[in-house]
Amino acid sequence: MSRYFSYISSAVVILETYTGEEPFVHFARKKFAANKKFGSRDRKTISSLCYSYFRTAHLFAGDTPEEKILKSLFLCESENNPVLAALKPEWNGMVTLPKADKLSYLSADALKLFPFSAELGSGINPGTFALSFLTQPLLYLRIRPGKNQKVIAALDTAGIPYRSMGENCLALSNATSLELVLRLNKDVVVQDFNSQKVFLALENEDILDRKSRGVEVWDCCAASGGKSLLLYDTLQGNMKLTASDIRSSILANLKTRLQQAGVPLYKTFVADLAVSVPAGVGSFDIVICDVPCTGSGTWSRTPEQLAFFKKENIAAYSQKQEKIAANASALLGKAGLFFYITCSVFRQENEDVVAYLQETCALDLVSTQYLEGYEMQADTMFVAVFTKPSLEEKVPGHQ
Repeated sequence: MSRYFSYISSAVVILETYTGEEPFVHFARKKFAANKKFGSRDRKTISSLCYSYFRTAHLFAGDTPEEKILKSLFLCESENNPVLAALKPEWNGMVTLPKADKLSYLSADALKLFPFSAELGSGINPGTFALSFLTQPLLYLRIRPGKNQKVIAALDTAGIPYRSMGENCLALSNATSLELVLRLNKDVVVQDFNSQKVFLALENEDILDRKSRGVEVWDCCAASGGKSLLLYDTLQGNMKLTASDIRSSILANLKTRLQQAGVPLYKTFVADLAVSVPAGVGSFDIVICDVPCTGSGTWSRTPEQLAFFKKENIAAYSQKQEKIAANASALLGKAGLFFYITCSVFRQENEDVVAYLQETCALDLVSTQYLEGYEMQADTMFVAVFTKPSLEEKVPGHQ
């Protein structure tokens, strides 16, 4: 039993020194590297205790850190757990109960798991969304065109369990290791279920018919290029891609990934769209504007962000998003499509930015949608699609 007390004590020490300034996975790795006494199983157990704590960081305010960790573990686990079996056998006997029942047993309010409910966008269910933080999301794969049989055969041969979520989407355990089984980026892309759906609006557009020589696409906040890769496959390779981001190092990593995936990259450039519109770039048929955001729709994957987030940061993100989206939309060609995308659940980052763009940028709104993932162990995304008015109008200048 002393070993399990040691796990709790070690988790408390790590949590007391963590400030949320870097992803916890990197912080914990450094801590374990500096303390060689922990074996692989020890590291995994202690990390799990910390992540459970983050998921319930806004509950149990009057409890000691040790009590908080044990209550968090009870809420987050769904099968027999050795730490609970040793230290809280009564709770371990109830660990398979529904999350809501376990919260009730501990006299805990589910809504306090996520103390920002007043900021949620339209249609997000506060109670269901809050409960989702007690469960680790699944790992989702997007199978690239023509690779279905190969990917399925490889997974079956390796004995890796999976669940089909549609023709080209698979769900796996989050802990699944794929590097030695599948060719990442070439055959499959690690991409959340809802992230795979952000271009569904293209099903109702005739842009492919109108641009037989290649759709001019600008991914203006390209990051690792997941949306570019998805659009390339959606358009069956019929696109000419330009990508930009705020740092050259990001673009270097993007180029490597797209090369692995066999996606041609026409042009890249560094730009801070929160400051100005890039000059001499031209116009585009499709602009992907996947803006920097709070990431609140993905916090069940990185619950340390939930634990350390401050509500006042939402407004700062929203203001930056307005500037980026307004400047990027200035390069949208006539009858083109502008995709405004976030992985946030906050109204200020989504509906409020959409209203701003409608008021200031002479754009017609085609559709808006929350892609809700909180009932299926997936991320929640927001997508708004705009087009340029059919009649040429003067677009306000942006700074």
